[in-house]
Amino acid sequence: MNTFGNYLKITLFGASHEPFVGLTADGFSAGIALDLDLIRKRLQNRKGLGALTSKRLEPDDFEIISGYFEGHTTGAPLTVLVRNEDVKSEDYAINRHLARPSHADYVNFVKYQGFADHRGGGVASGRLTVVLIILGAICEQILKPKNILVASRMRSVGQLSDAERVFSDEDLRKLGEEPFPVADPAIKEQILQAIHQAKEAKDSLGGIVQTFVRNLPVGLGNPFFDGFESLLGHLLLAIPGSKGLEFGDGFAIAGKRGSEANDPMVYENGQVKFQSNHAGGLNGGLSDGETVVFQTAFRPTPSIGIPQQTIDLVGQKNQVLTIEGRHDVIFAIKALHVVNALTYYAILEMMQGR
Repeated sequence: MNTFGNYLKITLFGASHEPFVGLTADGFSAGIALDLDLIRKRLQNRKGLGALTSKRLEPDDFEIISGYFEGHTTGAPLTVLVRNEDVKSEDYAINRHLARPSHADYVNFVKYQGFADHRGGGVASGRLTVVLIILGAICEQILKPKNILVASRMRSVGQLSDAERVFSDEDLRKLGEEPFPVADPAIKEQILQAIHQAKEAKDSLGGIVQTFVRNLPVGLGNPFFDGFESLLGHLLLAIPGSKGLEFGDGFAIAGKRGSEANDPMVYENGQVKFQSNHAGGLNGGLSDGETVVFQTAFRPTPSIGIPQQTIDLVGQKNQVLTIEGRHDVIFAIKALHVVNALTYYAILEMMQGR
């Protein structure tokens, strides 16, 4: 469905080539002086590498049309709109009935009996995530007095991996301000070269986003279906193109013995400290006070300029398709900022439900 949340309920609407995409958030308290500059900054960061990764360059100007008066939230549902201005729907007209491999075209055609808006991916497009950035920036502002810090880096792009290292809070703050955060400058340059090469080859790349959350209180979350991992996973796996999520050591922990995977605890100056963090700061669906660490995997952009075998949904015959249009070489870099935004939202949602 298009609605999520119990305490701060959000609803998405619009599609890639419709006039607007939008979001309504019901649950913000009255009197919040929104930091519009922070929202604009986060929207700018979402653009990632700009024209290098996508030729669709939207201005992303937003308008708050309800729940906001004289610079403050009113307590009523807050609705924000972002206009879709840089659209070229004609790119999709010529091959309208050809299902693009690894897109939602085929499944949408079946589910919605041929009535779904196919242009730019319709409701399955990553374009809708632009309003999630706005939501995340508002939640980030609300959580700032609690010193809660969320930051991500590109852990890998294609076969290239960023360096292993320990991050201070200041390191993470710097990463959180970058549109393309990679810790190792040399690896960052190699990734840029790989993106250029994929673009020249009319191909695409995927990537893994690694996220860190600092300064959470102990016990944030719930058991079972509303656990920290359960709630956050529900949100992150809704991001178009996300294909995997792991917390802490993730799948690698299954290959360890308990003596290797457990996180021993000690008291230091009256405070509980963990001697390792294989669990990624989470146990029993609750935060344990350590840094929450998780990784989200994003597939390569399925729109590529290389001929691919597919089907004609109306003519019911086999076809070869070469996709034309303006598509991201890699959308994982944009998605990194959506991960941050939804993490801030998830934390605020859990805090309101404590």
